[in-house]
Amino acid sequence: RELGVKAMITEMDMTVLPWPGEDRGAEISQNYELKKEFDPYPRGLPAEMQKKLAIRYAELFSMLLKYRDVVDRVTFWGVQDGNSWRNGWPVEGRTDYPLLFDRNCKPKPAFRAVARTAMRRPKQP
Repeated sequence: RELGVKAMITEMDMTVLPWPGEDRGAEISQNYELKKEFDPYPRGLPAEMQKKLAIRYAELFSMLLKYRDVVDRVTFWGVQDGNSWRNGWPVEGRTDYPLLFDRNCKPKPAFRAVARTAMRRPKQP
């Protein structure tokens, strides 16, 4: 804010899966063996995890809206879970649910949480 520049959030998504290693960077050469503990939801995201993801997205967007005078835009890294890059990285073959729309392009609880948050629009600092 003090510099007078706008911030743009790009390539946003949020994994719900456990991280398989110690290095949490985005090095594309990372590749871990597919194990059950790294792919706990291969047949769909349980309601409890849907709720946790929705709460986390709402918290994030609440903060972004608070600073909307500085945050110029937010762009997601995809639209629906089926086309997410996270489905095969860093564990090839696992299933992730990082976006606001499911594999059938239906809005998830996270989408509704972000929309409700946007409707409340907190005051600017």
